[in-house]
Amino acid sequence: MQALVLLLALALAAPVRADQVAADCALLTDGLRGVGGYTLSVPPARADAGWCVLDGLALRNAASGLPDLTAQRLRLRGTLDGAGNGTVRALVGLEVDLMGLRVAFAPGDASIDDRLRGIVRLQTADLRLVLRVDAESGLVRLSDGLLRLSGGTTLGFRATLRAGGLSASALGFAALTEARLDWRSDGRLARPLMEMAGEKLLVGATATAAVDATRLFLRQIADNLPEAALAKAERNELDQALDALPQGRGRLTLALTVPAGIGAADLLLAGLGDDPLGPQALAQLLQGAVITALWTPGIAP
Repeated sequence: MQALVLLLALALAAPVRADQVAADCALLTDGLRGVGGYTLSVPPARADAGWCVLDGLALRNAASGLPDLTAQRLRLRGTLDGAGNGTVRALVGLEVDLMGLRVAFAPGDASIDDRLRGIVRLQTADLRLVLRVDAESGLVRLSDGLLRLSGGTTLGFRATLRAGGLSASALGFAALTEARLDWRSDGRLARPLMEMAGEKLLVGATATAAVDATRLFLRQIADNLPEAALAKAERNELDQALDALPQGRGRLTLALTVPAGIGAADLLLAGLGDDPLGPQALAQLLQGAVITALWTPGIAP
């Protein structure tokens, strides 16, 4: 769903200008209609206290492996620059408040694992986030991000990108300079996901063996992180979080600061190497970075 929001921003965006004004519902709805090949089905949008409100939103996609998305309510609030003289006003801010999201894969789609189908069928989600452009610094700030699943898992997130605005070209060349994730585990969701991943990592692995394969893979990545980026105390926190998987209930907070920034070109270069997740590749990718980690067990999500 975060990709949907980003695509909406891309559909409406252009370079940043001064003197901001509110975006109307027609503009925001038109941006949604072009998202990822999905067909939008929704009653006419209504305005409410500055928000564009869409009740009974549905996004349908006939492509194999892509789910249909429905939501009880989507509220959007956009900000445009105030450029006049007939020029196109650019989206410089976007607030999203999504309630009652459901994800449904096509019943006959054999490419979808039944465990994944079951996970999404039994869950609803709420999502909120804010995207804003800082006109002075050129930074794009994603703030107040929160994904809440009905089963109890929540994921908070925020990030800062060095970019020239919300245009497709600006974001395509953007570099991530800061990010923070705050994951609260319900102790149930991780197991089926780790089983599915482990079956692909280790041929013939099932159930507990597949979970162990996924945990080992994650631990190897953690071990490969450069010492300059992740202190010993932070590694201990990651170790405790990995030991608690898959059933452990708790809260894991990860933060990343990269003064030089990490862009798409950096990720592509690392991916082309013989060992994209090995020590040398990660040391190059995370040069000058600082990673912090904190695991707090037993916190009810």
